[in-house]
Amino acid sequence: MADDKKTSEETKDFSKRTNQLIALTALVLAICATFASLYAGANASKGILAQNQASDGWAYYQAKSIKQTMYAIQLELANLFPPVNSDPEKFEQLKKTCIDTIERYDKEQDEIKASTQAKEKERDHYLELNRSFAGSLTYLQIAILLTSLAGLMKQIGFWYAGMAIGAFGVYNFIAAMMMV
Repeated sequence: MADDKKTSEETKDFSKRTNQLIALTALVLAICATFASLYAGANASKGILAQNQASDGWAYYQAKSIKQTMYAIQLELANLFPPVNSDPEKFEQLKKTCIDTIERYDKEQDEIKASTQAKEKERDHYLELNRSFAGSLTYLQIAILLTSLAGLMKQIGFWYAGMAIGAFGVYNFIAAMMMV
């Protein structure tokens, strides 16, 4: 009878410690999930901002291209139909201005293109980070659910599964942090 009482007390003590460990595991996983969610959202926002800046850059590039084309058309028309009663010096100056402006737009377009492509790379980086953090968040949420289920159903197998999946989620979170 004394042995049965001792075993019952040990089982209650083990059960109490196990429940505390399950709760602590769920808490740690929830903290990690909170940070993963925070980083996923922040990187998604940065990715969207970089995409908007890239779109603006391409619109600016197109505007420069349109202006450059207008000057090229003006130059071509001037060469095809030179004015008859104009000062030849002013006419040559007009052509030189058109050529200089076309060349300037070429340089500006190259700069805009490089800047815009850099923004697209930045966007891709942030969206990759978002995917990585969101993936780790998914594993952490599943681990929290399994850990909570272990506490409710008093089934230690769910806790082990939750810890294994949670460890994978934490690993993914750390790997994503290394990419930042």
